[in-house]
Amino acid sequence: MTLTVALVAQGAMGAATGAALTEHGVRVITSLAGRSEASAKRAVAAKMEVVSDAELIASDVLLSIVPPGEALAFAQRMAPHLSAAAKKPIYVDANAVSPATVAEIAKVIAETGAHFVDAGIIGGPPKGNYCPAYYASGNAAPRLMMLARYGLDIRVLDAPIGAASALKMSYAGITKGLTGIGSAMMLAASRNGAAKGLRDELADSQPHLTPWFERQIPGMYQKAYRWVAEMREIADFLGDDPAAAMIYEGMARLYERFAADESGPKQEVNALDAFLAQEAETRFKPIGYREMMSEAAKEVVTVTVEQALQASSRPDVTLIDLRDPRELEREGRIPNAVHCPRGMLEFWIDRQSPYHKPIFSEHRRFVFFCAAGWRSVLAAQTAQRMGLVVAHMEGGFKAWKEAGAPVEGVAG
Repeated sequence: MTLTVALVAQGAMGAATGAALTEHGVRVITSLAGRSEASAKRAVAAKMEVVSDAELIASDVLLSIVPPGEALAFAQRMAPHLSAAAKKPIYVDANAVSPATVAEIAKVIAETGAHFVDAGIIGGPPKGNYCPAYYASGNAAPRLMMLARYGLDIRVLDAPIGAASALKMSYAGITKGLTGIGSAMMLAASRNGAAKGLRDELADSQPHLTPWFERQIPGMYQKAYRWVAEMREIADFLGDDPAAAMIYEGMARLYERFAADESGPKQEVNALDAFLAQEAETRFKPIGYREMMSEAAKEVVTVTVEQALQASSRPDVTLIDLRDPRELEREGRIPNAVHCPRGMLEFWIDRQSPYHKPIFSEHRRFVFFCAAGWRSVLAAQTAQRMGLVVAHMEGGFKAWKEAGAPVEGVAG
């Protein structure tokens, strides 16, 4: 029997989610009531089937992915249809709203007799091999795991309704908050003649932050109008902390201004583009491998052979062997260690890479090792910057063998 998912609306995230589901054989239906011509085009491109509001209820899952300010109104719009239906879909609110707003929505849905799931989406729209994380909470959340069979990355939290939205609010508060702070300070520096100096200093002392701003800020312009309501939801989420809530009330006004500028004079947009386009002065100093290893060791956790051996027995820990295949044939290998040639590490970790390996998307810890611990400390630094929880084993495979730890596949 074909799974049917009702999905509203047809914005970038909604349309991409619908497309991901249809590609996996799911029947996706949607309503265009009150939606724009652009939404209609996205629905067609995603191969969604257009139906009436009343017909949305003839689905297994009703997925709400609407602008934050419309989340409660959409639930209220669906409530009469849900109440009248003998067989009701699971109602999933996957909007960027506060736990307090989710509680209001959950109350509306509960009165219809339908099951309710609180969800939060973290990441960009699904595309190719990439899929964002769809966190879910509440008693009915495990039912959403059915969508994991159809290409979505469903992550169920063992927590009540409100937890998934709290996670979304917290994460968005950091990422979109940082985008706003960076934009505000770049504009302030530009107004006061310090743009070049700030750009140079960021490139020199925050080399990993600069590329992040270069990606995030230009992508923010056309989304700023949608972030206004989200910032206000975050402020509501922080209601018990008035000082923190004020930050996000201010952030809402900032994004409101950026949205108006993007659709109008583009003065601030152009100023931000000019800041980001500046060539930073290069002050690179030659550095040798010993210095690189020393710097990496300051960032990553180093474990002994004994600690690695003990950790290897845990189900949530995986040992990663970075050696060349010829080294494995010649020296043997550690039982149950996963082999990942050092040259492929970044490509195996990145979910958007065509060479991505699913093990690096799992919620687990990794212990890297090589022959003597040189490659592994540098690799662990890279993997940590790419988001993994990772340590490296001091002394590498050589120290493992010398300690008498188990080895298999030794060439005879």
